[in-house]
Amino acid sequence: MLLGQKRAIAAPVVKPEGKQHSTHATSLAPCGPRGSSCLARARVGISLETHADISIGRHKPIYKNANFPTDAEGRTYHLGTKEGEVAPRILSVGSVSRAQLLSTLLDAPAPGKPLFQRTSSRGFLTITGLYEGQPVSIVSTHMGMPNMDFVVRENRAVVRGQMAIVRLGTCGAVQRPAKLGDLLIASHGSISIRRDPDYWSLLESASHHHTAGNGDSNCASCNNNSSNMNGLAVHASINTNGATAGTNGQTHGAGSNSSNCMIGRKPYTVAMRVPADAQLAALLAAEAERVVGAERVVHGLNASADSFYSSQGRTGSDFDDRNEGLLGELVAAHPDLVSLEMETFQLLDLARCSRGSIKAIGMCVALAERYSNAFLEYSKLEELEISGGTAALRALVRLPLDANLASASVATRTTDEGAGTASMEERRVQYVWE
Repeated sequence: MLLGQKRAIAAPVVKPEGKQHSTHATSLAPCGPRGSSCLARARVGISLETHADISIGRHKPIYKNANFPTDAEGRTYHLGTKEGEVAPRILSVGSVSRAQLLSTLLDAPAPGKPLFQRTSSRGFLTITGLYEGQPVSIVSTHMGMPNMDFVVRENRAVVRGQMAIVRLGTCGAVQRPAKLGDLLIASHGSISIRRDPDYWSLLESASHHHTAGNGDSNCASCNNNSSNMNGLAVHASINTNGATAGTNGQTHGAGSNSSNCMIGRKPYTVAMRVPADAQLAALLAAEAERVVGAERVVHGLNASADSFYSSQGRTGSDFDDRNEGLLGELVAAHPDLVSLEMETFQLLDLARCSRGSIKAIGMCVALAERYSNAFLEYSKLEELEISGGTAALRALVRLPLDANLASASVATRTTDEGAGTASMEERRVQYVWE
């Protein structure tokens, strides 16, 4: 374990004395790879520079432009940050507590300044400081692909030049060699898994026709509503208890089957894989192996699901999810699949569509083994978060970025200044790390 890591692990999250924990104010000890003990600095109450979103207080911001809402200061709608507060190198984490923990690895953004922190009214926390002299932001992303969409798009809107984003989260290890506590890197990219509500709508329609004795030859409502997914027409069977069977003969349930018009549908759709940035993936892998050892780093394909339960193959009797064989089918179709979580696909997909302005990769701590049903002891998680965070920060600052590759939104957005209107490019931005 590295010296910088030990200091960070020892550093507690200190709350202001006599106050309850606040979602928009935290007292932490900024600490880099060199310097005084984080623990000692935390005890004397060195604080982050905290900023609450204005909407938390009495005065509500006024937003303009329904297409991409920002307030009069240029702050984004969900994250509440503006240009100059977010660095081009971003470490995306799920929880606020993980963001606070990893912020102990950062140095102050400028001499005499504390770490910058802002929490929006939606609960997104942004912390900006320096790592090895480079500006870095740590952003809490929360859970799911929609939240990752907010984070990527709204940070892209307030950062000039090329960006790099590393996601550090937790996941389920789908198959060996991935095991509890390993760092699983999505070097092979990510697929996504989504529950298809239309499947159940068509199933209901088919069931009504069969109950009415119409058979399936004239199942007009099914035929009119069914569609070809990615060019694949999949014939399913319906049995007397509503279970289904695909063309591979794998059934989810038991009963006698009769043909129906469920064409082109399965309960879950799987998107084609999107790639990770190869250069950033290689840097992250090298740094992770230095921190935890090569035997604890696993490379492979990630899968992001739109649910923690149904589309991740977690079964139960309360809902008709039809997912009993889902994990097995995923592994059979994607032998390099190692991790299952809820965010990385959206990050990589947006990076792919960013016109070259974002480089991205995802890495997760294996919190569960889906193949054995084992779960990591939470007492071990904090040290693994620090290890993964250290590797991610090192990879970010070692990746060269093109500062001249401007974001179209930053270059063209305008803001009212006094009596006139000035473009973002024309006005001087005050960066929190200057």
